[in-house]
Amino acid sequence: MAKNRISLNTQNHVTAENLAAMGSFQLLSQISEQPLEKLSEQTLMIKGQGQIVIDMQNTQIERFNQQMHIIEIRSKGTSEDNLATVNLSQLVISYPLLRALPKAPLIVGKSLSIESKLTLVADPNGAGTGLPLSLWMANELDMATLDLVSCQLYEYLTNDCEVSPLSVEHNKNSDIIDNPGTFPNDVFAYLTNLPAKHRTQFMDEADKVVSHCEDLSHANSGLIWVKGNCKLLKDTTVGTTEDPVMLIVDKGSLTFADNTKIVGMVMMLTPLDSILAAQIHVNGAALIDGALIATESIAVTNQPLIIKYNADVISNFQQDPNNWRIARVPNSWRNF
Repeated sequence: MAKNRISLNTQNHVTAENLAAMGSFQLLSQISEQPLEKLSEQTLMIKGQGQIVIDMQNTQIERFNQQMHIIEIRSKGTSEDNLATVNLSQLVISYPLLRALPKAPLIVGKSLSIESKLTLVADPNGAGTGLPLSLWMANELDMATLDLVSCQLYEYLTNDCEVSPLSVEHNKNSDIIDNPGTFPNDVFAYLTNLPAKHRTQFMDEADKVVSHCEDLSHANSGLIWVKGNCKLLKDTTVGTTEDPVMLIVDKGSLTFADNTKIVGMVMMLTPLDSILAAQIHVNGAALIDGALIATESIAVTNQPLIIKYNADVISNFQQDPNNWRIARVPNSWRNF
């Protein structure tokens, strides 16, 4: 009789433990789909086995200027006869794909060359409250060799960018910060929290990995990784203000046809310390409504390009739950 009781107790405990584990994995799956939500307690009845109660505690924190959430997952499994109960808990981190917001319409990891005109519409607070920032780059910029003009949003919208510029031709002002001692050694890591040498880990997080851009449109959103050259078709808009894109062009060029626009962020990704500049070819009216980031050097060729900083677009990308990911905290699993 005692032996049967021990066997039954063991079986009940195993059942309760399995139920608790089942609940923990189910809640983890729900959090993966809704990483910013605070899900309420749920009770699940499993016929012939017992009951599961799952809940969570979601705490928002800031670490190294990065917003994230620490989530405790709690699951209780109880055998059908209520003789055994097992509690499980584990911690997960919910974090945004974009670690830091670009603070200028154009960020360049090394040098910049322009064949035609480049217009930059500044982040009004990029260099501090009320201090506009149009260009942030590692190397020193020689304005005398570039056809570049920068201005505030109002001047751009009223077509007065060249009438009332921030910087133009030989007149480089404080909205352009070049060769600063605080510029990050790895631009990719600055934005994503992953070193450039581990870029494939970030590619694994992409919503879409493609080898060309002919199929991209306003219906696309999220992280799009292009392996090779990206050529946009005429009269194409990629992304929207509400659902922008982060378009990463890996070891390739970006070509704008006439009347093309990207709503979101573009990152031209070249190998670390590469001597070759990433190429952007402009073959008609072209606009980046958000920000452009080059991890190394960049060259803009052919016709004029406009890069307009859009804080709403960049913030919408970062705060979209679809652009958040979760990771388990090692050694946080508890069974009691």
